Amino acid sequence: MILKQALSKELCYFLTHYLLRNSQENCLQLQKEDTQVIGSLAIESHSNLLDTVNEIVWPKVEERVGEKLIPTYSYSRLYQNENQLHIHRDRPSCEVSVTIQLGRSHNYSWPIFVDDTRYDLNEGDGVVYFGNKSYHWRNICEGPDGYYSGQVFLHYVRENGKFKEYGADKRWNGEIPFRRNRSKNMEEK
Repeated sequence: MILKQALSKELCYFLTHYLLRNSQENCLQLQKEDTQVIGSLAIESHSNLLDTVNEIVWPKVEERVGEKLIPTYSYSRLYQNENQLHIHRDRPSCEVSVTIQLGRSHNYSWPIFVDDTRYDLNEGDGVVYFGNKSYHWRNICEGPDGYYSGQVFLHYVRENGKFKEYGADKRWNGEIPFRRNRSKNMEEK
């Protein structure tokens, strides 16, 4: 399912430049090599920045899926030429997943495949899928020299589903901060 304009282009460009700056400055949050996509650069900590992005997109994903969800975690990756995301399914914390295209260089679209459907995303657009059921992958990136593509991955579980205990990826006991931070204003935007 396509989620058009999940994020504004301006926010996408900001996040992409954040990833690029982190890769250049080698911040502690940045892995030199992502274990799932060798040669890519990733921010995999549960950073406040990415969790805030998750809160912004959350109501849009609920509307698209048609039911209440609980955020689990957020992740971001800066893909480069020759990267490949092998075919896989995700863990239970990724019951509902969203991959959003951030900024990219060279106007080269590097598609994601979900259960044999190809998605070429524009900046700010996302694809919503059931990460723990749907096979998804990216073929080897064959973009122009110096190509990069920023992506953010947001994950959720169904509020009344069998994986609800994975809400907030089991990071907190008691109240989930996402709930406290979600305001009526955010839902109305």
